[in-house]
This record gives sequence, structure tokens and C-alpha cells, in this order.
Amino acid sequence: MKHATQIHDRRAFLKTLGVLAAGAALAPAIRVLPAFAASGVIKTSEQRMLMGTFVSMTVLAPSQGLGEEAIGRAFAEVERQIGIFSRFDPSTALSALNRDGRLNGAPQELLDVVAFSGDLHRRSSGRFDATIAPVVNLLERSHGKPDAKDLKEALALVDGSRLRSSGSNLRFDAAGMSATLDGVAKGFIADSAAEALTTAGVANFLIDAGGDIRVGGASDGLVRPWRVAIEDPDKQGNYPAVIDMKAGAVATSGGYEVFFDPSKKSHHLVDPTNGASPQYVRSVSVKAPTVKEADGLATALSLMHPREALRLTESLPGHDCLLITSTGARISSSTWG
Repeated sequence: MKHATQIHDRRAFLKTLGVLAAGAALAPAIRVLPAFAASGVIKTSEQRMLMGTFVSMTVLAPSQGLGEEAIGRAFAEVERQIGIFSRFDPSTALSALNRDGRLNGAPQELLDVVAFSGDLHRRSSGRFDATIAPVVNLLERSHGKPDAKDLKEALALVDGSRLRSSGSNLRFDAAGMSATLDGVAKGFIADSAAEALTTAGVANFLIDAGGDIRVGGASDGLVRPWRVAIEDPDKQGNYPAVIDMKAGAVATSGGYEVFFDPSKKSHHLVDPTNGASPQYVRSVSVKAPTVKEADGLATALSLMHPREALRLTESLPGHDCLLITSTGARISSSTWG
């Protein structure tokens, strides 16, 4: 999915922690099966290394010039928003919030993502928590083997309800708190890129932001849907599902790519109650109207019991999920397929 034919090779990804890190971060692979443009429609693709991963865009337009211009505008929007959300760049708004514990006059994009994160925190009974950053940072430093006292202190700083907003101002309730929006910001940025494409006059497109997919229209510019294969956690090519899409998004969250420890028991999905990583649910794929919703919900569901995960998904119109367990079982919401 990372070149002109849109076939995604995850093995080419550099393995570095964090969606917005300096290296390439990993999300579980989603493969877009190749498609070809109909007569009179020009297919244009471009890939860049951004947000710590490969971001590719494919559009189908009446002319190559229109396609290239639209992609250029969309990438410009991606780069602008990276300047808001990266927690690894000290000049961003998120970094300023983490450093100072408060931020006055926050960008609207940051306010929107924080609001969405807070809502998902409530809906998921705290499983999705943007303030997990102190624990993630500790696990990274300790290679997944933190001192019990240090872990207890880090967990005491985790509570999404204590990231407050008032007008355009944001603040943490306690000193030492910090946020990571890795579980949703990349999706928000991909959605913004999709808006940029449609504003530029492109109706048929696919955006792949490190495995987070947003599509519009047809893969041939006429009628054929985009075909997306969910990756096999065992990397044996036994795709759990292949779905056809003409609109919306799909994202997968799983703990089988990025690890803190050699035993691969501690990974980037972290339970905010105890700092542990889930072992039973190996991957969660979510279809949703936007990548922001798919990405965030997939993270939350990964940290829930399957029954709770299905209950939450079924309560959200337009959302579907597919869970793959450590035994290979496939558990899906009623309308997945």
C-alpha cells in the first residue's frame, strides 16, 4: 500500500515507538488490494514519511494536474497539523501543554481532539485515556520492566477526566501529568487530509496513514469499491477479513508490532489502571465514518473484555468491530462484514 499499486509491505517499516516519533511507528497492517483506473480517469499516488510512519495518498481525477494539486494541498494540511500534535517536537502546542501543565489559546484542532478523547474516555469507562503518557514514557525507559514504586507514581498521574478545557484553554489538574494523543491524532489528521482532497475537487481517493485508512468514492473512479484486507496477526497471510469500502474509515490496533520488552509481553497498548498490556485480544479492527473514530475506538476496545467491546461498538451507530483473540477466534459486531 506504500507505492503506486497500493500494496502495503509492513516489513519495510522501521520499528520505533510512538505514532508521532522521529522514526517509523507501526500500526497493525491493513493491505489495500490493487485497483486500476477506468478510461478517462488518471490515477495519481504519492507517499511521504510523516508522523513517524509512511503516509500515502492515491486519487483518481480527470487530469494528473488536478490530482497532484489536490495531493499537495492534503499533504500541506498534514504537515501543518503535525506542528500542533507532535509530542516529540518541543515547539508544538501539545508539547507546550505537557511542559507547562496548561495552554491558553490552544489551536481549535487540539481542542477538538482533546474533547473527542474525553468523550471516548467516558464511553469506554476510562480504557481510552490520553493522559497515559507518564506510564508509556516509564515503560519505554525501563524496557517494559518498571520499578513497582515508579509505576505506582506514574499511574497516579493518569486520569483523562483531569485534563480540563475552558473555552480555548487547556490544563491538567495535577503537576506531572502529560498527554499523548497518539491513539487519535493521526486519525484526525488523516480525516483533515480527506477534507482537503474533497475541497480540491477530488471525490475518489484513498489515504493510508500508517495503516489507518480513509476512502472516498471508487477505486477505479467509477463504481469499484476499494478493497481492504485486515492483516493476520501471525503474518501468515491468512487475512481475517477483506472488506469493500466506498466511504469511511478502517483502523486496526494490536499489540504484536511494537514492544517495550524482549518477551513481547509489554507493548504500546497500555491499561491505564495497572500499566499492563492486554494478552487475550491480539488485534481489533474498527470501521467507522472517520479515521479519528476508528483509530480511537480500536485502541479502547483492545483494552476491554470482548463482551464490553461489542457492547460499546453496538451502541455507536455506523461503527463495527472485529476482534482476533490469542486463540485465533474471531469475534465481530453484528453488522461487520
